[in-house]
Amino acid sequence: MWFNVPQSSEVSFVYTIQLIFMTKIERNKLKNASSQAGFSLAELLVVVAVLVILACFAVLGLGNVQKHSADDQAKKIIDVLDEARQKALNQRKTFRVEINRTRRQVRLIDEGQDASTPNDDTVLKMYPISTQVVVGAPPLNVSGAPTATSPINVPSYTTSGYPLSSGEEKITLRFRRNGQVVDAGTDNIGTGSLMSGATIYVYPLKPAGTNPDVIRAITVLGTTGDTSLYKCKFTSSVCGNWSR
Repeated sequence: MWFNVPQSSEVSFVYTIQLIFMTKIERNKLKNASSQAGFSLAELLVVVAVLVILACFAVLGLGNVQKHSADDQAKKIIDVLDEARQKALNQRKTFRVEINRTRRQVRLIDEGQDASTPNDDTVLKMYPISTQVVVGAPPLNVSGAPTATSPINVPSYTTSGYPLSSGEEKITLRFRRNGQVVDAGTDNIGTGSLMSGATIYVYPLKPAGTNPDVIRAITVLGTTGDTSLYKCKFTSSVCGNWSR
């Protein structure tokens, strides 16, 4: 029987030997790669330790972000309130501050010279309210108001009748030229407005059933329009004491 051997039997023999050795080398490479792909116990412990440290830094960083977010939001709101008061006293007319939950904005509005019409209202400034912050009523872990003498009213969000925010939910504080602060009234020009201060709470948004550990409170005196910013002091996760 004859076989089809390329060129000569010697060449075929050498060629076969080369194939065998090449296959063995490749197998050794695969074996070495497989052994190098694993981790020793010491290496795994180092990796776990690094991940734990990074997780701790992430948690601390989140707490700082939430604290600064509540602080920044409260300061922006109080800046708008103070500006409304100063403008009302200096320009001798009414300026309105709306904390708009629908738009998630704080707006400073000039009500114009003609108190009998809402059509001359002008938005002077607006600031966004972060989606990670709650502004309004206190959370469940607040046990005491931020004023020791007479607690100031906590306003509720109501549906607006003013043209610039018609149908939207907002808290309204109107600063008059005599220094008093009044509510929105009963119509779109503020008829029947009553003098009313406000306590507005600002804190980070938390999952349902979780209480915030950073709480700020803004107070506005109805008689003078003076504002104050309070920080909550916690005792066993309950907010009962306040400081400026």
